[in-house]
Amino acid sequence: MFYLTWWYFDEPQYLWRSIIIITRKIYFGFSIGMLVSTLFDPWKKDVVYVENASLDVKFKVMLDNLFSRCIGFVMRFFTIIIGLVITGLIFIFLLILFLSWLLLPAIIIALFILGLKAVNNG
Repeated sequence: MFYLTWWYFDEPQYLWRSIIIITRKIYFGFSIGMLVSTLFDPWKKDVVYVENASLDVKFKVMLDNLFSRCIGFVMRFFTIIIGLVITGLIFIFLLILFLSWLLLPAIIIALFILGLKAVNNG
């Protein structure tokens, strides 16, 4: 009876906590929250400031800064998407492993019975 209590009560709680911790570590490893909050910031803080320049130079600086922000947006956006996809896939994989843990005794018993039937029919 202790074995069933451990298999279906104690260990699933530990496994579920482990799944949550692993998923959170991957999510925070991609820094998704920080990337969302800095989505429109310039790439690598690459910003140019000019004072007392001609209108032509100011326009070029403005375009450079805009281009830096666009590059930053694209890089952060794709990093967020990739991070969310990887986090989701790993969570699904770990969830399948968790459900396999719960079903493993029944699978073993079913395979044993099927093996006995195969030997008897054989």
